[in-house]
Amino acid sequence: MIEESVGPVHRLVQFTDPHIGGRPDYQLLGLDTGHTFDEVLRAIEREQSDADILVATGDISANSSEGSYRRFLQKMQRVEIPWYWLPGNHDNPARMNRVAPGRHPEVVSLGDWRLLLLDSSLRGQICGGLDDSQLERLEELLALHAAHPLMILMHHQPVQVGSAWIDGHMLRSGRDRFLQLIGDNPSVKAVVWGHVHQQFDSRLGHIGLHATPSTSVQFTPGSGPFSVDEKMPGYRWFELRNDGGYRTGVERVTVSEYSVDLASAGY
Repeated sequence: MIEESVGPVHRLVQFTDPHIGGRPDYQLLGLDTGHTFDEVLRAIEREQSDADILVATGDISANSSEGSYRRFLQKMQRVEIPWYWLPGNHDNPARMNRVAPGRHPEVVSLGDWRLLLLDSSLRGQICGGLDDSQLERLEELLALHAAHPLMILMHHQPVQVGSAWIDGHMLRSGRDRFLQLIGDNPSVKAVVWGHVHQQFDSRLGHIGLHATPSTSVQFTPGSGPFSVDEKMPGYRWFELRNDGGYRTGVERVTVSEYSVDLASAGY
């Protein structure tokens, strides 16, 4: 999908919302999230061995415990590809940085591309936001890297994805200014997020918009109230070209021992 082009290809893999618990027996809606994450990681290693970078876009933890982050890091030891993470609404950014310093830089270079990793989490809230200082810094970074094709990665969706309940927990504070900043900048090629536990692909003017399935429980696209989907976990890949063109797709992973409470009314 998106803009065929020529030249060197740089491969990015995004995965999101693993909801890892601190204990090996942790389950989310009856699902062993550690097990599903392991199987998605194995699929990435098998199917994306030429990836240059992995980015985990938030809700690393189920409850922001130090034990959950250490358990995630233990699982990531098998991965030889450079990786980064950013926080979601279930995470504690300070604790993440203390457990694994340097995994959430402002900017990551990938060929001519620059990846901007934003923290959209708000302490104690499910919805997201960007404060004035974050937006001022984003404006600076957009100007500083204007000669490069840019991708912005964050946790919360800045636009509605069509599921009413999760769209009630999207990016709120700072959203209008954020959309103005990226809309006015032709170097911004894509905005990528997690949080919604489903695939979403759209456009906002010149910008591609992409959400990615969780490595754990999936939410039903187009649902009004909370609804769990039967689809399998997955991840997203990007082929980025130095001229700013890119292709992307989602791969679902058939997970063994996959059991989730489809009748749940929430979590």
